[in-house]
Amino acid sequence: MRGVGRVTKVPSCTVVASTADLGDPQFWDLRRFELELERKRLLARAVLGDPDGVSDLEMTEAEVARLPIGRAHHLAQRLHLGDDELSFVWTVIASAFDPRVTRDFERLGGSESRGGATLTLHTALHGLDPNRARRLARVLDVRHPLALTSLLVPRSADAASVRVWSATERLGSYLAGSTDVVDQAIAAVGGLCAPPDDTIMSPQHAATLRLLDGLLNAGSDPLILLEGPVGVGRRTLAAITAKGAGRPLVHVDLTRRQLAAASLEGVMQALTREAFLRPDAIVLLANIDDLVEPGADRVSNALRLVANTISSLAVPVVLTTAVPGMMLPSTKIPVRIRVTPPSSAERLALWERALPGASAAPLADVAFRYRIGPGSIDSAAATASLLAAARGSLRVEASDLVGGIRSTIAERMGGLAHRVDTTATWDDLVLPIDTADQIRGLLARVQKSARVLDEWGYRSRMGRGTGIAALFSGPPGTGKTMVAGVIAKILDLELYQVDLSRVVSKWIGETEKQLSQIFDAAEAGHVLLLFDEADSLFAKRTEVKGSTDRYANLEVNYLLQRIEAFEGIAVLTTNMDTSIDPALKRRLAAHIVFWGPDEDERRALWKRMIAENTPIEGVLDLEKLAISYPDMSGANIRNAAISAAFLAAAEDGSLTQQLLERAARLEYNSMGRVHGQRDNG
Repeated sequence: MRGVGRVTKVPSCTVVASTADLGDPQFWDLRRFELELERKRLLARAVLGDPDGVSDLEMTEAEVARLPIGRAHHLAQRLHLGDDELSFVWTVIASAFDPRVTRDFERLGGSESRGGATLTLHTALHGLDPNRARRLARVLDVRHPLALTSLLVPRSADAASVRVWSATERLGSYLAGSTDVVDQAIAAVGGLCAPPDDTIMSPQHAATLRLLDGLLNAGSDPLILLEGPVGVGRRTLAAITAKGAGRPLVHVDLTRRQLAAASLEGVMQALTREAFLRPDAIVLLANIDDLVEPGADRVSNALRLVANTISSLAVPVVLTTAVPGMMLPSTKIPVRIRVTPPSSAERLALWERALPGASAAPLADVAFRYRIGPGSIDSAAATASLLAAARGSLRVEASDLVGGIRSTIAERMGGLAHRVDTTATWDDLVLPIDTADQIRGLLARVQKSARVLDEWGYRSRMGRGTGIAALFSGPPGTGKTMVAGVIAKILDLELYQVDLSRVVSKWIGETEKQLSQIFDAAEAGHVLLLFDEADSLFAKRTEVKGSTDRYANLEVNYLLQRIEAFEGIAVLTTNMDTSIDPALKRRLAAHIVFWGPDEDERRALWKRMIAENTPIEGVLDLEKLAISYPDMSGANIRNAAISAAFLAAAEDGSLTQQLLERAARLEYNSMGRVHGQRDNG
């Protein structure tokens, strides 16, 4: 409860201050802010010849003199500002934050004063003698600490006396005593970051926290790189460390999506300003690897800008990156710390914390299947809760969890791969016995991996990764993509097809960067990756005759290394397996060749493609179709069967042998074949 108040009388307002307010530094900072702006207004009125404001000015100045030391004094000390320099700061602040002085300042300083304050205005306002005015003109330039810290912004390159200076909103909020705001440019891409109240810690995370705490207590301003996949808990670790040290964490997300509407230079200026106004802060620059822009020059410029900003900050800086060993041209020597995903038991605890009312069995299932970190779990849980609410339920079910996970995976794929729904099952496949056996062997490598690798001890015999990559080769339409979908369904995996048109880039290093994002998301998200037309990515390396050959070979080298280290499942399809680099074939768990169907298989495919509810008139001679059209693949037969069904529907009739043969001839024509004749050789 507030105590008995004291009334302070000033010309423009009456302030009632309780005894609780009197002990609050924020109250006095706000009071000084108000009085300093009122002082500038009254000074302008006095200079313009308003005699009624003189006594009010004297009372205001007397009140200012009685105020306790606050933020303005500390700011002047840290920047080594003299009285005239600090007074000029208040003039600029008044021009920015007090709409009552605009007209008076314009009468004193000219039209330039609409955009801020000039030394000419300030000199007229305070009646400075020539020596004081000239000294201010000498020191107030673009190299002044006020400009270098971006607290004041010189709006023009004019001579010192007419150069227009403006104040940032952040400087105004700081001088007014605000403690819970950050610069608008930072708020647009981040803000003040706090950890969850009940964070689940793995042993590895606990060790990282101890190391971070030790680095912060070492008495310097370290540069720390937290390396690990997105969503693994890097930002959470930084937030916990800052909270334990009693320091604010200023967070900036450097992903392109966040920076799309912001200027990187403006964000770095705001960061410099914020770090100066919060000398006890820790700065977190998240996803710095995503800052790289296409083109070597632009990448270099962007990283140099960030590195120069980091080097100038007198506070600890934490970076997060998904690229191990990423180089940053900063004068600070980085300390690199690897952060790995939590175990399945730890993931289950995180899911239970995020969704306390959900059923235990579905939570245990997603915790075991999806190797994601605290950030991704929180995001997926939030989406799952929304999906449950959309169903009109307060309880999150398994379907909601799957929907939340899918949303998280899609977000992490960044549009570089899209989810494919598969309706086909194993019973829908028509394959030669040898091909079917190869597919069963591939499935066994996944389903029995725990027994073979862990129980039998074959993990130590493996290479860098324990993932599985398979190459499906053969003519178009032979079922390669369909089989990949069936495998995903049997293994209960999401099937994501890589969009090569978006992944492959002409810019150096961009293709590798986007592939890394896809592989990382696939490893965490229980996903089967499908690379259709893989020969465009995994083509044979060539003799280097120019820079184009060299960089193309580098892309293939990266892919070979990433496939070898991949912990998930990838299927590559191609119509030209001779174009695939031989080094890739040595890294494959299986190379399955899909041939065109023989006569028996074509007959089975024709039968399989005719739906059960199709109205049929007469006898369908499927053997005749299989014999008459020998070059048809499964996809061709599917197209012909569906076309025949639509022809029947268009005539409001039933499917007949005549319609099937008509549709088959049309499909054969589209294939460039002579229809209706048996190909004997």
